[in-house]
Amino acid sequence: MKALPVCETLVLRREGARLDVTFNRPEQRNAINSVMAREFSELVDFLGGTSAIRVVTLRGAGGHFCSGGDIKERRAMADDDGGVAAIEKRNRDAGHMFLRFARLPQTTISLIEGSAFGGGFGYACLTDITILTRGARMGMPETRIGVAPAQIAQWVVRRVGLPRARQLALTAERFDGETAYRYGVGQYLCDDGEAERMLDEVVAKVEACGPLACAATKRIMNAVDEGREVELIDLAAREFGQLNGGAEAREGQSAFAQKRAPVWGTEQ
Repeated sequence: MKALPVCETLVLRREGARLDVTFNRPEQRNAINSVMAREFSELVDFLGGTSAIRVVTLRGAGGHFCSGGDIKERRAMADDDGGVAAIEKRNRDAGHMFLRFARLPQTTISLIEGSAFGGGFGYACLTDITILTRGARMGMPETRIGVAPAQIAQWVVRRVGLPRARQLALTAERFDGETAYRYGVGQYLCDDGEAERMLDEVVAKVEACGPLACAATKRIMNAVDEGREVELIDLAAREFGQLNGGAEAREGQSAFAQKRAPVWGTEQ
């Protein structure tokens, strides 16, 4: 097998056919900046080309899973980096990366501790298996800052169903791990202090199954609702680009940075 990619914002630890991936920007609650997005995309490409790894786990450093996109970086990019077309392209690229991740032959498992918002919540809904700790806090806060949960939306709908996904996105509700388990976000729920044990137990269950059989099972199950993913990626990117380049998003992101309530108008 080729050597693992060298990463700045991800910690990669391989043990046999298991790869543990840790989002590693703890001072920002593991928010996704452009470097992390690029490195994760490169890791997904690497995983898609190897059969030596069969289980991939995702977690975050410092007690938090992933707090979503780096709002400060996103705001600066909206002001300085090519306008709506560039924003739309980055968003579309993220959507295609999510799709490649969902189609990986490996069994993917996320361990949700602390914050899991926005893109972090998207990963919780993307992995094949999701372990929730009771103390986790998660949600879809995008509409609170004047944008849409564009590329994670289809995966949240697939995980929890359309009525629940609408509620979570249109209210930006925050909820804990027990509520997320009730909503159907994850398949396992544990106390915060039991997270490591639970993760190892679930990995052991996967490793007791045939690797080729698991990969084939994913291909069969993924084919059930294949067909519109790319169309939805393009739609989401267009909507996100228009929103993020507009006055409403600028107000929402400014309010977030200034720790105040946004002032919405019928026309921004």
